[in-house]
Amino acid sequence: MNIFQTIFTTKGRINRGRFFKFYILVTLMGATATFVTSCMATLLTGDPNGTLVKMITITWAVLATAGACMLMVRRLHDLNKNGAFFLVSFIPVVGLIFIVYLFFAEGQVGWNQYGADPLTE
Repeated sequence: MNIFQTIFTTKGRINRGRFFKFYILVTLMGATATFVTSCMATLLTGDPNGTLVKMITITWAVLATAGACMLMVRRLHDLNKNGAFFLVSFIPVVGLIFIVYLFFAEGQVGWNQYGADPLTE
């Protein structure tokens, strides 16, 4: 399984260590890709607020957000919670607390309705 198949899926569970690693990776990749491609588009067009720059920025932001949400769904599955609870992360301040909770909460030991314990795989 490659990194894109690991990040862009909602099937199964992911433990807190992998969640932390992949969440930070998605965030850094999204920010770096946005910065680099926006700089390139600015150099090509000469307009830092141009349509091309905005389209590239929005595209990378949507991809990074989708990846982060899918990781949150799998982390919630590890906690034996419905994946729809990831929507809490979009509430200001509460969302930040929620993501910190996902970083530190201990997953359910053993099998649950979402699959096998990721620590035993």
